Amino acid sequence: MAYVLEDWEQHYADGRGLRPLGDCERALLAEHVPAPEGGGRALDVGCGTGELAAHLVGLGYAVDGVDFAASALERARAEHGRIEGVRWLRLDIERDDPMYLGEDGYDLITLRLMYPFLGNRTRVLHALGERLRPGGALVVITLMVEQIPATRRAIALDEEEIGLLTAGWETAERWAADDLAVLVLRGPCHSDTRAVEKDPPTGHALTGAVVVVTDDAGRVLLGRSRRNMWELPAGKTSGSESFEEAAVRELAEETGLTAGTADATVVTMLSDDSHGVPRLTAVIRVSAWTGTLANPEARLFDRWEWHDLHALACLGEVFAPAAQALNAIWPGVIPDLPAVHAYPTAATQPPVPGEPAKAVRLRRQMADAVIAAGWAPSPAVQDALRTVPRHRFAPEKDLATAYDDDLAIVTRWDGSGRATSSVSAAWLQADMIEKLRLEPGAAVLEVGSGGYNAELIAHVVGEGGQVVTIDIDPYVVHRTRRFTAEAGSGRVLALRGDGALGAPARHVPRGRATRLSTAW
Repeated sequence: MAYVLEDWEQHYADGRGLRPLGDCERALLAEHVPAPEGGGRALDVGCGTGELAAHLVGLGYAVDGVDFAASALERARAEHGRIEGVRWLRLDIERDDPMYLGEDGYDLITLRLMYPFLGNRTRVLHALGERLRPGGALVVITLMVEQIPATRRAIALDEEEIGLLTAGWETAERWAADDLAVLVLRGPCHSDTRAVEKDPPTGHALTGAVVVVTDDAGRVLLGRSRRNMWELPAGKTSGSESFEEAAVRELAEETGLTAGTADATVVTMLSDDSHGVPRLTAVIRVSAWTGTLANPEARLFDRWEWHDLHALACLGEVFAPAAQALNAIWPGVIPDLPAVHAYPTAATQPPVPGEPAKAVRLRRQMADAVIAAGWAPSPAVQDALRTVPRHRFAPEKDLATAYDDDLAIVTRWDGSGRATSSVSAAWLQADMIEKLRLEPGAAVLEVGSGGYNAELIAHVVGEGGQVVTIDIDPYVVHRTRRFTAEAGSGRVLALRGDGALGAPARHVPRGRATRLSTAW
């Protein structure tokens, strides 16, 4: 059940609130999530007027109480302003950059009577789990659908939703507090993504289109189907329609979002089988869309959610063509999938914009750290560090890891576990590019691909320049092509070959004075 900010602002401004914290809840919290010795730190998500946050202070926690309704926080400060040890923060946990939350994590995170109102439950729960300190707990307190009238069941959870919520945690305890369920979750190990099939199909063969669409924060849209699996918008082709036409039709029918065929690109064709029946799937990347996300086919889907790319590897069960399509767009985001025959097309895909505010902030911090250390003295390299989205070339990693200025991100290992490809540390990449002393319009050969370093160079040499990046590993080349297609400048060409032999002759610049530099 999605929420509307204006409604909650009015709710609290009118003097209303949530049901008071009960004695059973207080007793369960004291028994099962006591503060660590010496005190702990807690995050109360959707704190409302602050009753639970104030109670947690009494248990020995320093508390961050967050809510997206300013009227709720005004009342919290008025009613609990004398209590020390609590910060009242205005934050939309689904949409805002959580820059003011505790960077060192929390011993306890609570969501009381607010989880059903989240539109992107899976993503929010995953992100909160990443903020838990070792041994910490996440507590969800919720109404259950069987205990309230049918007309109000949107504010409660059913047993199926409880199962999804608790999946992937090392321990999940459940207690009753009057008519409320109290869930205590520890150890966010998450569930590995598994490709699963539906019922056996009829007919001799299947053809269909799977749609990959992202929001303005770069998150991908997946639906939780009535078959208890995650799916992309998808469907069979009808009559003589093209794969692009089928894709935009299915997107509208299943999600309410509208796209034109001009904004739908066939990225690759996947060939496999479903229960022995041959299946051909077109993976369609939609680069632009309009409309408001809805759930028109509620008989088929419980809801649609936007998911962070780095969390795609721990979703649990995903419909096999959807899992393969996600890995086709972002190679490496879902490991260990069954083998499939993939046939990338020659179609030119336009770059797809979209990144969260947190990525912009962390990229600025990374660039500032590299510059302050003296690794990027030139304005051109400084601007490249601040502009090129490093996280989009390591989508399987969370943003904090992607923008660590001193960390190399390994993206490929050989059979012995030795790293064979990586996104080098940002300071090292800056230092290498500075030593090339590149001029605008230069042509550059990079040996050893990945995408990010090549795009940094492309940014430095400008619109008149060109970068040829070459690697001997076909997977690395494929990955580089996909990421530069998604987020690149259009001035990077990724080729497979032996870098020791240089660039193929047809890609060596001719006819004008141009520097051809090699970056390792």
